Amino acid sequence: MWRIGAAAVGLAFVLAGCGGGGGGNASAASIAQAAAKTSQAGSVKADFQVAGPGATGTGTGVFNTGQNRSGRLSMQLQVNGRTSTLESVVAGNVLYMQSPVFAQAGLAGRQEWVKLDLQKLAQQRGVDLSSLVNASPTPTSALTYLRGARDVKKIGTETVAGTKTTHYRVTVDLERAAGRAQASSRASIRRVMEASGLKTLPVDAWIDGDGYLRKVAWVEHTSPTGGAAVVMLLHDFGPAVNIKPPPKRMVLDLLDRLSGGTG
Repeated sequence: MWRIGAAAVGLAFVLAGCGGGGGGNASAASIAQAAAKTSQAGSVKADFQVAGPGATGTGTGVFNTGQNRSGRLSMQLQVNGRTSTLESVVAGNVLYMQSPVFAQAGLAGRQEWVKLDLQKLAQQRGVDLSSLVNASPTPTSALTYLRGARDVKKIGTETVAGTKTTHYRVTVDLERAAGRAQASSRASIRRVMEASGLKTLPVDAWIDGDGYLRKVAWVEHTSPTGGAAVVMLLHDFGPAVNIKPPPKRMVLDLLDRLSGGTG
């Protein structure tokens, strides 16, 4: 899976891969509306779990919703019995990451952060850092997917972190989701479709009485046979927060380094 040379071996080792009763039907439009309303909240805090092949992680973060598409998060990752930390900053299509493993793998010296430009990554053949991306989940993917809700089944009522919610099982039409997404998110969805071969995606969604998404669970696919299961709790909706990328002098461009550049 990792075909980017010896420089990424240490990084891959740490970051690889990263209901109830009831019934009846619910409106796909109401699910899409809840996703849209949550996307317009300004910012949201999230607690999440990620489980991929050989790797698990837990984390928490705060994210700006809507066009801003920025956030910061902290994770604890476990791979083959070893634990490491990962700090991430999301700025549009760019992901900045900080972890002790980077120095151990020789990927960062004086620089404390590594940078991964997801748009550039998508344009490169033979480079697969998708597991790294899965190690830094954000609510944006889930909210974008749910805008393409097609078939919806009501599972029942459940309490999520002290808030009463309704649990729905949703079949997402990925092409519909892409058609309703902003340009950058549209490209991301179509890359998922191309990589996975999927046209639909099952998503579980828990929505509160005010119409906000409170919990979401899905599998972020990176190939026809691989993906990372994500469960995310959303809370503390509020105004946008100020999130800045790390200073340039502290950043190593990962794709540049792996292609033989100096970073």
